[in-house]
Amino acid sequence: MFNFKKITLLKFTILGIIFTVITGTLLHFVYDLSNGNPVVGLFAPINESVWEHLKLLFYPATLWITIGYKKFGKNNCNYLFPAFLGVVSGLITIPVLFYLYTFILKKDILVLDILIFIIGVIVCFSVFYFAQKNYNFCFISNKKVILLWEIVFILFILFTVYPPALPLFKDYS
Repeated sequence: MFNFKKITLLKFTILGIIFTVITGTLLHFVYDLSNGNPVVGLFAPINESVWEHLKLLFYPATLWITIGYKKFGKNNCNYLFPAFLGVVSGLITIPVLFYLYTFILKKDILVLDILIFIIGVIVCFSVFYFAQKNYNFCFISNKKVILLWEIVFILFILFTVYPPALPLFKDYS
């Protein structure tokens, strides 16, 4: 793929932003291209709800963090929790900005939705990088962080199959 021996955390983070934006954008169309395959729908948005669009950040960023674990996390107890904080920060950013601007404008605008996705990805990786460089989370075991990640993964699957009757899950198509 690329030479991990020479890559710095900063370069990895910047490449993560690019990878997640591109992969997340492509992921937006995968469910329709699969003719509504329910397995694909667990990982790609099945409708135009804010919740389903969070998958565009969660799965590519998680994949990127997993790829980077070999170089940056295997011998570093301070890798997974900053990564998890970053992903959760990005996942929070997207609905907050979406509901803020739609409250103000009383409508949603595709260009702003795309921009919010990109901002969410940038927040995700910026928090990851900043937390990794400036804080020590070694007191939180990797096993606990993986459990947190698994809980979020299960929530994505659960709420795709059984979406609650809440605005976050409303289909805006």
